[in-house]
Amino acid sequence: MKIYISKALAIAILAVSPWLMANKPLRIDGPHSDRVHYTKIQAELDADEHRVDASMTLRWTNKTSQTFNEIPFHLYLNAFSSTETTFMQETNGGQLRGDRREGDSRENFGYVKVLELTDEKGSNIIDQWSMDVDIAKLTLSQPLEPGQTITLNFKFESQLPKVFARSGHNGETFNFVAQWFPKPSVWYKGRWVNHRYHAHSEFFADFGVYDVSLTVPKSYKVGATGVRVNSEEDEEKSTHHYRAEDVHDFVWTADKNFGEASKEWNGLTVRLLYQKPLDDESIQHQLDSAIGSFKWFDSVVGPYPYSTMTLVQPPSSASGASGMEYPTLVTTITNIEKSSFQEMAAMVTVHEVGHNYWQGILASNEFEESWMDEGINSYTEGRIMEEGLNMPALMSIGDWQVNMPMMHRIRAAASQNIDPVNTNSWSFIDSRRYGSNSYSKPATILNTAERYWGKATVDQLLANYYRAWAFKHPTTEDFLTVAREINPEMADFLNRAINTTQGIDLKIHKISSRKMDTPAGFDLAAKEVKESFKKPEETDKYRNEVILLRNGELFPKSIDVRLVYEDGTTEYRKWELLSDRKWSKWLWESDQKLVEAMVDPKFTWLLDLNYTNNIQRVSSESNETWRWSLPLAQALQNITTTLFVF
Repeated sequence: MKIYISKALAIAILAVSPWLMANKPLRIDGPHSDRVHYTKIQAELDADEHRVDASMTLRWTNKTSQTFNEIPFHLYLNAFSSTETTFMQETNGGQLRGDRREGDSRENFGYVKVLELTDEKGSNIIDQWSMDVDIAKLTLSQPLEPGQTITLNFKFESQLPKVFARSGHNGETFNFVAQWFPKPSVWYKGRWVNHRYHAHSEFFADFGVYDVSLTVPKSYKVGATGVRVNSEEDEEKSTHHYRAEDVHDFVWTADKNFGEASKEWNGLTVRLLYQKPLDDESIQHQLDSAIGSFKWFDSVVGPYPYSTMTLVQPPSSASGASGMEYPTLVTTITNIEKSSFQEMAAMVTVHEVGHNYWQGILASNEFEESWMDEGINSYTEGRIMEEGLNMPALMSIGDWQVNMPMMHRIRAAASQNIDPVNTNSWSFIDSRRYGSNSYSKPATILNTAERYWGKATVDQLLANYYRAWAFKHPTTEDFLTVAREINPEMADFLNRAINTTQGIDLKIHKISSRKMDTPAGFDLAAKEVKESFKKPEETDKYRNEVILLRNGELFPKSIDVRLVYEDGTTEYRKWELLSDRKWSKWLWESDQKLVEAMVDPKFTWLLDLNYTNNIQRVSSESNETWRWSLPLAQALQNITTTLFVF
């Protein structure tokens, strides 16, 4: 099993003539994963009913050391079958990421139903199949020993709902077919991971090979996971044969309104299926955003092994399908027209493409450790926007700009430390904390690590993590183990930031600066004490006092404090923070009056919960520039709550 390809070998392979890679799902030869299954599907879309009729042959190999008497399955599409499912109950009847189920008519619901099930000999075993809404179980006819393979033949139908959450149709010609077939669960860390489809969880599956034929009306364009091997058509229909290797899911889309554009880079074809009409500048902007992402990942993290990436633009009537990631295929936002003042179209595409690394290739358990994909990806999206695409500002209006690290920091600070980042996705107190702890807080944790320990250190962490755990389903502890090998102090910070609710607020508690006087009073050493009394006289010196205070335990060893004097002179000092003392008092003399003190003036420790108390000036009227910061932070938090839902 080939887990990782060195960069040198990857470059050598990719230097081969492009024709060698034509119609190959991998641009770097595999296998890269353990390929637990081979799945062959023949599916046909009934475009009028938005139903998929399919047959599937699953060859599943027991790659574990366990003997199995049953195999559990996911039936994700059944989450949309009624208002009583776990998903519907947790989404208040069907509301997710700003979209909602339109009503109670038949077209707003969907399901997947296994109609027939036989073994490799053709024997009917449907009686051994039991379903509990969106999960199922197959009781095996005989134990499946380690290393043995079982072959199962399914016939099933998948009714797409009108889309409000990832999968479905728009009531017209757009169909997005995701989580649509019976999918085996993963045996992981000594147990089956077979959770229901929760409102705030995504997916987890084994790697394998997919060989899929998709039949659609002839006028429809198709996009799917993997590479299109061939297509054929008759007067009414067309059939498209796709193959994907070393992936853990297969999705597809079909729409008669798709336009198509593509761009090549280094053995990779990026294909855009867009809603007509769309201007050339916007088309190129999307393709360039994707390729810029791959260039950044290739140089910082590691090579992308697949030969394709398909970008799908849903229509405005199917916004529930937008901003989602699947192996070698992602959906953009519905409006991808290039804007002069904001880069949401690029950012979402960068984000979704990034998922093909942190989830598509590493494939952590998103049910239970959602931060490992969403959070790391939210960190790297900001890096790519600035370094890969030269778009440091997500929004620019005149001189006012907002960058990704600060947007994530504001959202993380506003959500409070109620749950640890490392929490089951369905166990957070509410959806706001799920979003913050899965996306913005881990992004802020990594941005803090970058600013404190250096970008090169974090780059080493990302590259080593990818090299060690690509295609292996890593855990939080695996990530931390890699960090400990690089920098134990940083790893300790990451551990506490991810696994606890520790927080920190650094502040200037007090500042004063006053003219010094000469000593006054009696001189007890004088021969005539009663005659030694002196009155104080003002000098040109100042006595300064600054008291620094920390609240919380997630603090750095030291942090900069900037001191500004009346003549404009600036001095930087280190505040050495101690675990057994929450405050530090500085007393000193100077020739100039101290007018301002600020903790962390370069905003290095982004996890600081309240920046508005980081600065204090001696003259209270000079605080005006900071009085607006708290309402601004709240306003930006409201913006980020809307933006970061992908």
